[in-house]
Amino acid sequence: MTNRTTGTPPWSVIAHDTDRLRQAVHELDTGRSLSSGQELTHELLRTVTLIGDRLTALLDALAKRHENPGVPEQGTVHIALDQAAAAAADLGDCARRAARTLDDEES
Repeated sequence: MTNRTTGTPPWSVIAHDTDRLRQAVHELDTGRSLSSGQELTHELLRTVTLIGDRLTALLDALAKRHENPGVPEQGTVHIALDQAAAAAADLGDCARRAARTLDDEES
């Protein structure tokens, strides 16, 4: 499973995003000024949103690989992957809403 435009496997893109997230969390933990803290919060929320979206696509693709078309009751692997994709979508949506709320409060 690779990205058709870049030839990069989706999991490696997600790994890169999680490295960015880990670095941002480290910066947050080490303490920065309030103004740069707001910027960091925005960056973290953008990264979490992106990771959620990419995980959703990846998990959906995996769920489809384990789908049994025409069978009313799907296997446990398909169901688990489908639920994981839904959770990843929720993660991305919640981070997106948090970023919007933060923007609204700053306005």
